[in-house]
Amino acid sequence: MSRIQPFFAEPGILHEWHNNEDGSYTIVSRQDVEPILDRNKALATHNDGYTPSRELRRVASIPLILIHKWLREEGWNALDPVNGDRLAKKLNSSEYLYLRTAPGRL
Repeated sequence: MSRIQPFFAEPGILHEWHNNEDGSYTIVSRQDVEPILDRNKALATHNDGYTPSRELRRVASIPLILIHKWLREEGWNALDPVNGDRLAKKLNSSEYLYLRTAPGRL
């Protein structure tokens, strides 16, 4: 038996609980990332990412499900400033180019 239940108040993420019939459960999380990636592509060619004052720069938009994946599989939190170098390395790699919203390197 499985059921889909939104929890953790994460917009766009669905968590499906599976009863393993042995007293344990498996949670499968899903997010439709296509709208985020499509927006990233559009923003990447829109401008250089800077605000009109040039004080702030938009560089990436990362789906929450990917942040969860990195935390679960690699053991680090992309939202923690301590991991800024690690996040920059990922965002500068060609593997994660689709997360970038402006040209250049971090």
